[in-house]
Amino acid sequence: MNTAASHALGYPYFPYYPVVLDILRSRLAGRVLDAPCNRGWLGDMVRPATGRDVELDGIGPAGLPASANGYRRLTVHDLETPLPAAAPYDAVVCSEAIHLASNPGLLVRGFHDALRPGGTLVLTTPNAGRVRVRLRALLRGVHVDPWSAAARTEGALFPLGFAQLHQLLAHHGFHDITLHSVVETRQGRWLDHLLAWPARRYCQARLKHAQDEDSRHFWRQAGSEPSVHGNWLVVSARRPGER
Repeated sequence: MNTAASHALGYPYFPYYPVVLDILRSRLAGRVLDAPCNRGWLGDMVRPATGRDVELDGIGPAGLPASANGYRRLTVHDLETPLPAAAPYDAVVCSEAIHLASNPGLLVRGFHDALRPGGTLVLTTPNAGRVRVRLRALLRGVHVDPWSAAARTEGALFPLGFAQLHQLLAHHGFHDITLHSVVETRQGRWLDHLLAWPARRYCQARLKHAQDEDSRHFWRQAGSEPSVHGNWLVVSARRPGER
């Protein structure tokens, strides 16, 4: 997290922000839905970063802070119920929310329906597939302590790695599912690489014997640096149809 940027913005700055913005820029997204829009960071950054006059709508369980700007329309809505968004958006961005949803499938289906054919969904979430997270789960016996302060205040906590996100998106009709790299500062790299060696070898073996390009694409990403070592996952996927 960039402390100086966080102080200037008034909310945390995370290293996946530029990755999300670059995806929107490269896909030439003109109409974007931010769901949920809790911090309002996308409204602050999307137009300067993309160089486009993006029409940005926000939706979420609570209103934005008074300092938030850049949104054409804000809608208060419980994301545990079907989305009211009917406009065909070029892109939908869901930052750090999918792992908190009690019904992730309902949320992803709503995002699918809110996109135009060929539109892009961008998901970010803490990486439960990171090697140190998996080691802690092995030692504790659970991924998430249901009695922890985070579980009590944030609600449902479903640990999601790249494989789980891929399966969720594919099940709801998305394709071109892509894991993006996030520039991060990490500690203890030699230990991380040692712990990750069996998983990466397994993915390499599956990649070697994959029978089609979709399988090769999956195993190449599953054994990649962002999947095995990243603190955050940034995954994009397309709704089938026109590009």
